[in-house]
Amino acid sequence: MSAKDVYCPIPWMFQAVRNNGDVRICCQANVTKNQGVVRKEDGSSYNAGKDDMNEARNAKLMKVVRKNMLEGKWSTECGRCKKEEDAGLRSRRQYEQEWGFKLEDAIRITEQDGTIKTDDTPLVYYDLRFGNLCNLKCRMCGPTDSHSWYEDWLQVYGGDGFKDTHGYVKLEKNSKGRLHTSDYDWHTSEKFWDHIESNIPNMQHVYMAGGEPLMIERHYDFLQKCIDMGQAEKMSIEYNTNMTNLQPRVIKLWEHFKTVTVGASIDGYGDVNDYQRFPAKWPSVYKNLQVIDGLPSNVKAWLACTVTNLNVFHIPEFMKWKLTESKFKKINSSKKNPILTIHVAHSPATACIQTLPLEMKHIVKEKYDACKDWLITEDLPDHVVQSGIKTINNIVNFMMKEDKSSKWSWFCEYTKQIDKLRNRNILDVVPEYEPYFD
Repeated sequence: MSAKDVYCPIPWMFQAVRNNGDVRICCQANVTKNQGVVRKEDGSSYNAGKDDMNEARNAKLMKVVRKNMLEGKWSTECGRCKKEEDAGLRSRRQYEQEWGFKLEDAIRITEQDGTIKTDDTPLVYYDLRFGNLCNLKCRMCGPTDSHSWYEDWLQVYGGDGFKDTHGYVKLEKNSKGRLHTSDYDWHTSEKFWDHIESNIPNMQHVYMAGGEPLMIERHYDFLQKCIDMGQAEKMSIEYNTNMTNLQPRVIKLWEHFKTVTVGASIDGYGDVNDYQRFPAKWPSVYKNLQVIDGLPSNVKAWLACTVTNLNVFHIPEFMKWKLTESKFKKINSSKKNPILTIHVAHSPATACIQTLPLEMKHIVKEKYDACKDWLITEDLPDHVVQSGIKTINNIVNFMMKEDKSSKWSWFCEYTKQIDKLRNRNILDVVPEYEPYFD
């Protein structure tokens, strides 16, 4: 295998921060044992709230991954992209090739052991997960992603906390009697914002997620500084947002940026989205989507749909809704993404569609085959039909790629527990599971 088959520009010009502030090599590495976290010689993780983020760029893991890429070797941390490419999905490694930083550039500036001179290679791309402040508690997430999960998590798993990459997180009650930890407040650190703001002149792209990024007050100040420094018109900013908290002030700030991309975390329409992304309310979410759809041309948007055990049967209906009922003019209306922007959940096992029993997988496949027939017979542009068929095939290929059905009983028991806590019933959204849940 040659370097071009493995190379990705991310380890050279990009920096990612987990919800707890730990610096990591890439968000895709989250499915590996070490979750891609960049560590110091003493084994502790680099944290954006207190450590030198430039120093983290030449941590041991960063150097090893760069060296492996230039030698044409897959690192463990890049395993998700490899799996997706093997299954026919378009991996992040592949779409990040659109950056101007080529393999030849990486070879030129990288020392034999993978070291780079950070002053000569400024960071142009940030992936920032602003803590775990979030108003939803999505089924495929947990307390590391949303503070709203705390009560439910302890109800299901017991104890007084949970594990994260930096260690055990103990939850304590605050003055209002609510469970709390300060472990996810790193984004309030002046050290972090001093570093970020000092690098604004080099920034080309900033991806922001959470938690829920539109709930982070300091992020609005950051956008204003980008505008005041004259960099906004050269910058692309991107969000992953649950579309429950769209404020007029952010829309005004967005007007000044070169491009704004909104990845709307929507996993279906109606009750399916509300079930998977509890306690979202579809009428409010849909109203905000309509607002996004009507914004100026510098704002682009797509439906970032996470495919799980809970919505896998719904995807064909969601595709049909998008094409025939949504009335969107902008959202997922490009030749590149004309219907849905799909991500398959690799973990936890309670979300991954590879855990479905074989008979369920065949029922899913039959439903998807029927959707392909519908796409072909409808009066739709060729690129829409081709994109839809490719999306369907990719989901099925991933589902069939591995058999993890030994974890199905865990999914069933876990789902029953969460349903009981939230007064929900999976059969209301996935009646196909009646033999397992009745």
